[in-house]
Amino acid sequence: MKIAMVLPVLWIVSATSAGAQTATPLSSLLDRASAYVRSYMQTFSTMVAEERYMQDSHPMAGTERLDGPDVRARAQHVELRSDLLFVRPGDSDRWLAFRDVFAVNGRAVRDREERLARLFVDQPSTAVDRAWEIAREGYRYNLGVKERTVANPLIALAFLQPEYRHRFDFKLDGIDLSVGSDVWIVKFKERDRPTILRTPDNRNVPSIGRFWIDGASGRIHQTELETRVGDRVMTMFSFDDRLGLAVPCEMRDIAWVNGTVITGVATYSNFRRFDVLTSETFR
Repeated sequence: MKIAMVLPVLWIVSATSAGAQTATPLSSLLDRASAYVRSYMQTFSTMVAEERYMQDSHPMAGTERLDGPDVRARAQHVELRSDLLFVRPGDSDRWLAFRDVFAVNGRAVRDREERLARLFVDQPSTAVDRAWEIAREGYRYNLGVKERTVANPLIALAFLQPEYRHRFDFKLDGIDLSVGSDVWIVKFKERDRPTILRTPDNRNVPSIGRFWIDGASGRIHQTELETRVGDRVMTMFSFDDRLGLAVPCEMRDIAWVNGTVITGVATYSNFRRFDVLTSETFR
């Protein structure tokens, strides 16, 4: 399925009842979160990060191998190192993420060059099409479903954009004291059709999940997305003093493929911008 994956993460949350806290109007909280996300998109849309993405398959007894029938499935592991580029092309409202795999299980599969970022600097008119081609080249290294497009650390964050909010129902679900004294958990459920996420054959894939939102600033500390087909993605954010903004620090995901569970854990480092190009490197 083209829509992707993430792992069932079990969190023991010190959450109190929303009714036991000082009332926080949901609409005001969402307005602050949407303003935060809008500003975040503008700032983050010229960013590249290094991603270390470990994937593991956990076949159930009696399942067939992912790459062919009649062969007993075995657990598999792969570690991908990639450049992950976040971009909003031109004046588009689309927020795109592209992976460019440069190492698989410690073995280099291409030269370390900023080829994705250079496309958007040097060839902006054709950059999106070429970037998708590069991303698809790396799909072959994934376990299970190759086109795991839901495995994107910012995918749920995008649902808080003002132009998408009306498609969802939201509900307060208490304060998570383990994250902060004013960090609210907000559940979301996609209501409108057609859905934002679709299968390759254009079927609806409704989304549900949760946001962890700072009550005062609207900053997003954590997101959790689950689709009707069982794919899950959870992203944690941490503040980067050098950049002056919160960045994804870890993504966990899970997908189901023919009775086999595929789990993934990705971590992010070396964030840098590509909007200014020097003769050697990107800022």
